Amino acid sequence: MQNTTRYIFLLLTIFVYGSCRDSTTKTESDTQSEPVETQAEPFLPPRLEISISKRQLFVIEGSDTTRRYAISVGTDEYPTPQGEYEIHQIDWNPDWTPPDSDWSEDESYKKPGEEGNPMGRARIIYDMPYTIHGTKALESLGKAESHGSVRMANEEVIELGRFLMERSGTGRSEEWFERVLNDSTTMESVTLEQPIQLTNVE
Repeated sequence: MQNTTRYIFLLLTIFVYGSCRDSTTKTESDTQSEPVETQAEPFLPPRLEISISKRQLFVIEGSDTTRRYAISVGTDEYPTPQGEYEIHQIDWNPDWTPPDSDWSEDESYKKPGEEGNPMGRARIIYDMPYTIHGTKALESLGKAESHGSVRMANEEVIELGRFLMERSGTGRSEEWFERVLNDSTTMESVTLEQPIQLTNVE
């Protein structure tokens, strides 16, 4: 009787062990994930549109306008040019060389941060001498008062410049921007890794 009991116990032990092993093996197999191929969405940089008549600059991402800024554009005598352009460079704390034009005959070169430098804290270049640049003359925004370039409030051209650098794959650290913005007398020129499209329309 004792041998029979021991034999039955042994059989039960083997059966239970086998069942647990099968269950464990199946569970481990079931939890192994199959690799899933995913296709990354293509990176679409923003584009800019300047409405000369509305005196506004729009940032467009996909089909959405995500930002808009009040600007000053050129006068009838010195108009802001219309057309398709590419923004390829941003100058921080830019210097200023007077363009070859009758209105600037009596002007002289100005260093970064020098009194009389009209470029503000950043200059977004698309077709020199035509640029998008900062200004302290906030009363000119919303009007046609420039010599062809586009003026923006300094804090807004800084915001736009940082955004364009980031979205073009040309990002810089917070420490870099802090250093550049704390020293208005030293120019830093940044070539964008990927140009940003700009359209100037009437």
